[in-house]
Amino acid sequence: MASAHVCILQTSFAKRDDTVAFLKEQVPGVRVEFITDSTLLAEVRANGGPTQAVIDRMTLYAKAAEISGADLIVNSCSTVGEVADVYAKEVGIPVMKVDLPMAQEAVRLGTRIALIATVETTLGPSQRLIEKIGAEQGKRMECTSYLQNPAWDALQAGHPEEHNRILMENIRELDRMGYDAIVMAQVSMRALLPDLQDVKTPLLCSFFSGYGAIAERLNEIAARKKASGR
Repeated sequence: MASAHVCILQTSFAKRDDTVAFLKEQVPGVRVEFITDSTLLAEVRANGGPTQAVIDRMTLYAKAAEISGADLIVNSCSTVGEVADVYAKEVGIPVMKVDLPMAQEAVRLGTRIALIATVETTLGPSQRLIEKIGAEQGKRMECTSYLQNPAWDALQAGHPEEHNRILMENIRELDRMGYDAIVMAQVSMRALLPDLQDVKTPLLCSFFSGYGAIAERLNEIAARKKASGR
């Protein structure tokens, strides 16, 4: 069977359908599976970063994905992006971080980057990823973080419109501040893009760039499997 099999590790049950639809459109015959642990984010937030227990659980999930026959593991949450660097060493299949292409794009666009997030534990890993990529290219990145906890609280309380309003208002303020790019540090913010077409500063979200790169990798895997008769 030549089709590729991807397992996506999640910290939330939200927004699976559009991920599956996007990958199935881009990768013929792809098998998309998820392993979701919605306790991870709360534990990371409570401790200010990933605990050893979070690392251990995610490593077990990655191993389970490999045992299940996955060809590729996707780390879909920026908050635990650095955990992916740890568990990637414990499995024999490739691991991709959904926010890596977005960070690479931010570095291409310049050095003054605005980072906006609704969860504080997302900001550190996102900033360090951008700074690391910049350093590899000889660039000193200046990332300024903007935390919108009220937007997260509104979303958790079942008020997505208020969540969107808060973020869009902040993003339009950032648009007037001369940044080279505005990075929306959470994949879920892609829902705002259709209503932000008036924003002139490049507005980056990891969904399309990240899953676009993942789709390319899955097509390469499928082609190799077909060539080898698997």
